Formats: sequence, C-alpha cells, structure tokens
Amino acid sequence: MVRFAILILLPASPAFTAAAATFNKNVLPIIQKQCQECHRPGEVAPMSFLTYKDTRPWAKAIKTAVLTHKMPPWFADPKYGHFKNERVLTEAEIQTIVTWADNGAPEGAAEDKPADVTFASGWSIGKPDIVVESPKDIPVAATGTMDQSNVLVKVNFPRDIWVKAAEVRPGNAKVVHHMKAWVRPPGSAWLKDAPEGESVMPSRGQFTEAPGATTVTAAAEAPGRPRPAQEILAKYNPGVNAQEFTLGDAAKFIAAGSDIVFECHYVPSGKFETDRPRVGIVLASGAPRQRYITNTGINNTKFAIPPHAANHEVKAETTLQHDAQLAWVQPHMHLRAKDYELKAFYPSGESEILLKGKFDFNWQLGYEFSKPVVLPKGTRLESTAHFDNTKNNPYNPNPDIEVRYGPQSTDEMAISFTGFIIDVKADPASLFPRARRP
Repeated sequence: MVRFAILILLPASPAFTAAAATFNKNVLPIIQKQCQECHRPGEVAPMSFLTYKDTRPWAKAIKTAVLTHKMPPWFADPKYGHFKNERVLTEAEIQTIVTWADNGAPEGAAEDKPADVTFASGWSIGKPDIVVESPKDIPVAATGTMDQSNVLVKVNFPRDIWVKAAEVRPGNAKVVHHMKAWVRPPGSAWLKDAPEGESVMPSRGQFTEAPGATTVTAAAEAPGRPRPAQEILAKYNPGVNAQEFTLGDAAKFIAAGSDIVFECHYVPSGKFETDRPRVGIVLASGAPRQRYITNTGINNTKFAIPPHAANHEVKAETTLQHDAQLAWVQPHMHLRAKDYELKAFYPSGESEILLKGKFDFNWQLGYEFSKPVVLPKGTRLESTAHFDNTKNNPYNPNPDIEVRYGPQSTDEMAISFTGFIIDVKADPASLFPRARRP
C-alpha cells in the first residue's frame, strides 16, 4: 500500500506546483539563479528582473523566451563537454514559468519570497585590489559604424603581480558591444608611439600582428622568473563578464613594467556619447604552481567566404608543444557565423569533441569547463566554423561580396579565445608553433 501511494503522489506533485506557481515562491528563485546577473540595473540586459514590479510587465515575453530557448542564452550542444557556467532551464522550470504567466503572473505571499541576491556594487569580482582606467573619455559617434579601436593606458606596473580574477567594465555599457583588456609587456613595440587615453584605429596589419603575438622577450630576465606575456587579461561582452583564473592552483601573471591596452568596439546609440573603460584586478595571495594564460592560438586569418555561400566552412588548428589543460573557450566570429566546433586529436590516436554549438554574434558566450581538459604535448586542436553569406541571414550586411578576415564586424573572423593552464615555469610562447596558420 505504501508503494502504491508513492506512485500516485509523485506524478501529481509537479502539476500541482505549476498550477499554483507564484512569483515569490516559484519563479523568483529561477530568475535569481539564471537571469539576474544580466537583468539588473547597469548590466547588459535592457530590463531589470530584481523585483516583482520590475518583472511583471514582461511575464508573457519571458514565457516566449524560455519556450523558444532564447533565454537564458546558451548554445552548447549538451552531448559534448560539461561546463561550470552552464545556464539551461529544466523542463520543470520552463513549465513553472509558463504556467505562472498563463495564470495572470501572480505575486504570491510575501513570506514566500527568498532573500535578495547580493551583487557587488559595480563589480562582479568583489572589490578589486587594483583598478586601471582610461585617463580620458572616449568619444562615441551618434550614428554610423565605428571601427574597433585601441586605447593605451601607461600603467607601468611597479612590480610583478599574480592575478586571481579580473573584470573589464565600460563606463557607458549601452554603447559597448565588447571590450578586451590586453597586457602589453615591457619591451613590446605594439602601440609604442600611441598617445595615452586616445582611440587608435588599428590597421589590418596592426590587428593581426600585435594582439596575435603571444609573448615578447623581456630583457635581462631573472632566473626562474615567469616570462612576460602579451595576452588578454579579461573581456567584456554579452555572455562574458568577470573571469577567474584559480582552477587548480593557477593565476595570471603580469610582469613589472607592463601596460594595459583596451580594445574597444562601440555601437552608436543615436546621440553623441562617451565611455571610459576600466579593468578591476584581484590579486592572488601568493605565487601559484600553475599559470593561466588567455590567447588566440587557434586562429585562421587566411580564408575567403564567397558571395551567396550558405554554409562555408572555415577550419583553424594548432598543435600543443607541451602539456597543458584547457579551462575556457570563447568562439569568436562575426555577423555571418552559424556554428562552431572544437575537437581534440590526442597523441594516442583518439579524438574528442570538446565543444559544439550554435553561434550568435549578439551573445558571444565563453564556456568554462567544469574540470580543465588535460591535453598532453602533441595534442592537435582543430576548430570548425560555418558561415552564411546569403540574403537569408538577417544579420548579413551584404551577401554580394566576398568576405575575408578583418577587425570590423562587416569582416569575418575564425578565432578561439582560449584559457590554458600551464606549469608556472613554462614559457607561454612555446605552447603553440610560431606563426602557424592553417
């Protein structure tokens, strides 16, 4: 009799919960977990979901977004890889939201409301130990297409530091599509004559040669000192905010004498605006055993997408020159991109798809592995992307032209931004073959 009663009660419970769903008891916990990081004042989403008053007008739109899997944005195929930052609603959560919206979106009892989630004021990483900010406002035109630009900040870090976490923040998020903060190590010739705090538009050569380089050799290195590296410190764009570098026993290294270069892509809002980029840095408590590096080693710059091509394939590859662990991947293409796959070919002869999914230029997600993927020396990493250069692509600015690699959104890219964990004594420049292009 007990077994029979359990069989009757279990199927009935979800239906009862959904029918009685209220915002405070059932919907708000889902929104806190999956939505509020973006849906709060000052963040990338255009509306806040912190309170019932804020959320209620959007009930029907939320229902549609979760039913179509438009929100929360997540494009990885669940058959491949496991990711720490995965945002996927269960069918029960979707049904709860749908039923709540269909039943008039009731608020529910105040005592059912969970405690508010506390967000750091201005930062997701907590209070930074160091903040590097452009010394000048960057003008953003009212209309038109703005080229990506570089803004040099002459920090000249007084000592070597190890970084636990970093976060890039715009001063005016509504005009920013994405930003990167690059570490420019001492001795680098990149932007050596650029005025501090001024927008410098890169030529194609500047873009592919300067940021694409992994490291530069510093003069008079001390024995055992980590090699200075020209690399991405952190990024900002829809889907990527603060980044932590502490998987395993790792941290990111910035050499004494380094500067910061902000790479900025602005989107005019219809009126003249300004922005002032900054990056917050949280220091590690001490020197780690492992080093986290962020680079663009899987990158194809030699491709041409024909006019009207519906599914043009572009591959990029590299072979690891020493042992490493892959902690994070962010595919980066532009308006014509459709999908992406990253595959590892191991020295043993085995292969494995590490990440596969759709691509959306409006949500350039980064994928953080639940456990770093161990990649022995000799592992070949190969990315495959497909592009739609036809009129059927609603984002395509011009299907009648051949499209090549370039820094503007109307050009294309086939880059994998990757976070690797290597031995603290290893040279980041030696991880990939130099000047390798597929």
